Amino acid sequence: MNVMDAIKAGFDWFFGLGGTVFVPVIMFTLCMIFKGGLSRSIRSAIFFGIGLTGLNLIIDLSINAMTPVTLALSDRLGVNYNVIDIGYGNVSIAWTWPGVIWVILGIIALNLVCVLLKLTKTLWVDMWNIWHGEFIAALMWALTGSITIGVGSGLLLLLINMFLADYHAERIQEFNGLEGISVVATSGTFTASFAQIVMKGIERIPGLRNIKASPEEIKNKFGILGEMAVVGALMGIVMGIVGGFNVTETLQLSIKLAAVLVILPRMLSLIAEGIIPISNALSKFMRQKFPDRELMIAVDPAILLGDPSVMSTVIIMFPISVLVTAILPGSNFLAVASLAAMPYWVGGMVPYTKGNVVHTVIVATLWIIPTTLIASSMAGIITEASQLTGLFTDQIADGALFTNWEEGGNFLLWLLVKIAHLFGY
Repeated sequence: MNVMDAIKAGFDWFFGLGGTVFVPVIMFTLCMIFKGGLSRSIRSAIFFGIGLTGLNLIIDLSINAMTPVTLALSDRLGVNYNVIDIGYGNVSIAWTWPGVIWVILGIIALNLVCVLLKLTKTLWVDMWNIWHGEFIAALMWALTGSITIGVGSGLLLLLINMFLADYHAERIQEFNGLEGISVVATSGTFTASFAQIVMKGIERIPGLRNIKASPEEIKNKFGILGEMAVVGALMGIVMGIVGGFNVTETLQLSIKLAAVLVILPRMLSLIAEGIIPISNALSKFMRQKFPDRELMIAVDPAILLGDPSVMSTVIIMFPISVLVTAILPGSNFLAVASLAAMPYWVGGMVPYTKGNVVHTVIVATLWIIPTTLIASSMAGIITEASQLTGLFTDQIADGALFTNWEEGGNFLLWLLVKIAHLFGY
């Protein structure tokens, strides 16, 4: 085994621990490096891991609760597409293509250079979300046959995300009540940019711009009917009726969605409790060593899900998403597995919609239209990348095609593919 194989094996093992383990390990290490103290470093890591585990459980609960509704709705619409939505199954492609190690080492090196040259304030410690760049890289490699083009494409996306993380950091920190953090995942950068643009249009429309629909305003207007637990329960009843569920199934769905809206913010508070010590340690370290510098740590987009408006919007967007992908001309798949991306997308949007559920639903609906069309056009390349990395081979042999929203519907990917086509690929 040569050095590069050994390094790759080490990264594979580390990432194989899962985000709920390796992210707290990184948090602990950084807190110690920045002299946060042993006890605070341990506490920071454990609370972050607990919060992330709880968050994953709640998101899984919401997806599992809503999937039968989306499938029932698709049956009622009579939709039967030949392209399969693999959702976050594309992460497997991202971590198994031949150039994976070069993207990891490349973004670490580029980030350090940019920090030293004062080109960015974001310290890239969110290793897991490098997968966004890895997936783009894998697809460009599958298209061109060039690992170099793949690595370059992946690093381009990650660099754009890094600079967008700087740009949106102040708004994200202010809205979520956190200091010293930024988000480098595409789900928090591209969506925030899109929301900022759309909101400039909404703010010019009389009537629409004046709609008051934040969770607090809904609660003040409707009393107990506006409380998140009750909103979740009522949404569950409506979704159960839409899905044609019986009384028992409808009531079970109602309680599950109420639980999601109530428990999720509490899980985010645990994550925040884990982030605060390292953020404070980093700030203190920078003030002592570099009084003229400000640095932020890149965190998982899960931190964006704490506001009650996020999951309220997500639940509304589930049936809308199914309807859009079912009737949109040019769509060749039905969004079911990709709905797992919706919470993170909405989390990136709400700092600019200020938690207004109506405005966020508008932004999210507009967002999924081009995303769906791009993802539909990328099915062939995604399937080719799957085959080259040894994934889904049995289904591909049977003629199946694959796509997904998150990165499969990325505008930069679409642009890079078009450029590659111009050069004969």
